[in-house]
Amino acid sequence: MHNPIMPRLCALLISLFSLTALTALQATAETKPDTAIKAFQGDTPDSPMSIDYKDLSAILSQTVWETGHSDRSTAGKTVPRTGSRIVTGSRGNTRTEGNRVDFHAFLGDNYDVIVALRRDLEKVPAAVPLNQFNRNEQLAYWLNLYNLTVISQIAGIFPETSLKKHYPALWDEKVLNVAGVPLSLNDIHHKILIPKYRDPLIMYGLFQGVIGGPNIRDEAYTGVRVWHQLKANAREFVNSNRGAFVRERIIRTSTFYEVNKALFPDFEADMKAHLMRYAKKPFADKLQAASSRVGTDQRNWYVADLYGGNRSRSSASSNPAAFLNAFTNSGEGYSHVGGEYYGEAGVATAWGNTAITHNQSLTRFPIHLVDMARKIQMKNQRNREGSVEVEEYDDVPETKADDASNTDGPEH
Repeated sequence: MHNPIMPRLCALLISLFSLTALTALQATAETKPDTAIKAFQGDTPDSPMSIDYKDLSAILSQTVWETGHSDRSTAGKTVPRTGSRIVTGSRGNTRTEGNRVDFHAFLGDNYDVIVALRRDLEKVPAAVPLNQFNRNEQLAYWLNLYNLTVISQIAGIFPETSLKKHYPALWDEKVLNVAGVPLSLNDIHHKILIPKYRDPLIMYGLFQGVIGGPNIRDEAYTGVRVWHQLKANAREFVNSNRGAFVRERIIRTSTFYEVNKALFPDFEADMKAHLMRYAKKPFADKLQAASSRVGTDQRNWYVADLYGGNRSRSSASSNPAAFLNAFTNSGEGYSHVGGEYYGEAGVATAWGNTAITHNQSLTRFPIHLVDMARKIQMKNQRNREGSVEVEEYDDVPETKADDASNTDGPEH
C-alpha cells in the first residue's frame, strides 16, 4: 500500500540535511582564517631599517588645516549664503571640531599624484618584507597607507558632502594590492592592525574622512614617534564632542568606538577606563561620577573638508611649489627605505601646474567655514589669555619638536 506520508518525510529530511550542510559551510567560511593576511605577520625587534615619509608629510602639511583642541562650546546655528535659503555643511555641536583636509587640492591631475604615491607605498613590502621591520615601523606604515588610501578614495568621489551613503562600500573595496595580497581599508583595520596590536590607541591613527572621526595629522606617522602621535590624537578626540561627553550620567561616545569593539572586550568597563586615561579636567570628574552605561550614538558623517563638499575654485594652499619638494628626486625605483623617496610620483609636476591655475585666495570659502574659522580664532585667543592649569599625565604632551629618541610605547 502506498504511504503518502513517506515522500513528504523524505523531502523534509532532505531539506533538513541541505539546511544543515549549508549552515556548516557558512560557518566554515566565516571561521576559516584569512591565510593571505599571514603574509604580514612577524617582525624584527632590533631592525635598524626605517621608512621615509617626507613626501607624504609635505602633502599633508599643505592640505591639512589644524583646528586645535575642542573647548566643547556649542557650535551655534549655521546660516545660509547671501541671497539663498540653503544651508550646507554640518549643523551639530561637532561642526567646528576636527582637522580639515583641502580635498579640492586633489582634484584634476593632482588626483593621479596621490594615487601614484599610494601605489608606491603599496610596493614597499614587495621590495622589503614587512617582517624585516620592527613593530613600530610596521604600524606607521599601515597607518600611513590607510590614511592616504582614505584620502584618495574620497578624492575619487569628491565633491561630496556626506560619506554615510558610501559606508561600508568605500571601506570594503579591495582597492589595494600589497605584496600580491588584495586588501581593503577594513582588511588593514580589522584583519591586520587589531589582531597584531590589540591596543585601543591604534584606532586614533585611522582617519575616516569625516568630521566625527579621529583627526588626520598634518604630518605622516613615523616608527620612532608613532605611539606618541597616537596618544596626542587620543587626547584630542576623547576631550572633544566628537569623542565623548556625559549626559544624564550616561557616557555618550562616538560610534567609531563601537566599530572598534574588539579592542574593548568588556566594552562598558573598558571604555570608561580608557576614556579616564586620556580625559582632562573637568571632563575626567564627570566621567568618574557617571554611571557605567556607555552609548555609542555620536556621529557626524560630513566630509572633513574645507568647503562642506561644495566645489570651489579656491584652494587653501598658497604655495603650490611646496607640494613638489618631496618629489624632486623621483626616478625609476620606488625605494622608501632609509633614504630619499623615489618612484611613480615623479608625475607630481602636474600637481604644481594644476594648482597654479586656481584662485589662491580664501575669499570663496562658504559662510559656515568663515564662521568656523572665526570661532577657532576666538577659541585660540581665549586659550592664550586664560589661566594656566597644571595636570599630570603619564607621558609628555605632544609637540612637533619632540626628540627623535622618543619611544613612547603602547597603552598596554
